[in-house]
Amino acid sequence: MDYKTAQLSEIHPNLSRNYARYIQDDIDIGLVVRYVGAQDSATVTVASGDITFQHGALAAEAVDSTIDSGGNDAGVIDVSDSNANTMGEVVDLINASANWEAKMVDCLRADASAGYLLNMAEFTLTPTTETVNLLKDTSAALNLSISLGKTGIESFLDTEGDPFNSNGDTLYYANGIYGTYVNTFGSGTCLIQVWDIDPVALTEVKIFQEPSAATTVQGYSYFYLHDGIDTLAKGHTLLYRMIGSAACTGWVSAAWNLKRF
Repeated sequence: MDYKTAQLSEIHPNLSRNYARYIQDDIDIGLVVRYVGAQDSATVTVASGDITFQHGALAAEAVDSTIDSGGNDAGVIDVSDSNANTMGEVVDLINASANWEAKMVDCLRADASAGYLLNMAEFTLTPTTETVNLLKDTSAALNLSISLGKTGIESFLDTEGDPFNSNGDTLYYANGIYGTYVNTFGSGTCLIQVWDIDPVALTEVKIFQEPSAATTVQGYSYFYLHDGIDTLAKGHTLLYRMIGSAACTGWVSAAWNLKRF
């Protein structure tokens, strides 16, 4: 990258764009899911962290046997099964079916899946064209997180269309500017973390950590004082996370930019 490109990236809207996002309890997104099979309709249900997948004629859907985490409950990912106890394993099981696609958003592959997702009543999907967000249960996940990247704001909040189209993400660096947070916790400790995520190699590297402010006190992470925090490589995303060791409730906001070099 030469200095002219660096200067242009700061002023040209196609080379540098700024974003911000705010979340509170039970709002950050664990997975985004869509049905791409041949049936006319499909449904997704979440109960106690377990996910049930059905497809078929509208209002007559039946379990989809192409998904099964344990070999004993067709159409269900049971997060108590040994091959489905992390979010990475859950998303891989979904994507192993030719009928479904899923992407992680505000979570890490290493996150334990037990109770991680908020209960959701049966949600009916229009095949291919419609997605559903499976939200995180803050009290079980014990973190509030924001994905800093194109998939974290544009795709999943419908400002740039299809979340399963990369839209040229591999051309961009994500740069974290700052974060703010409040965690009202009665016991344990609380940390602020930033993770670098490689969506191709499926690696996750913690690149920043600091203790949070005291309970009920708003805290700040001023990355811009050090020119921000960059991803380790183009096409990676960052995850800004507030994590409680014993309890987590509150809110998190973050700002970042994407630079095309």
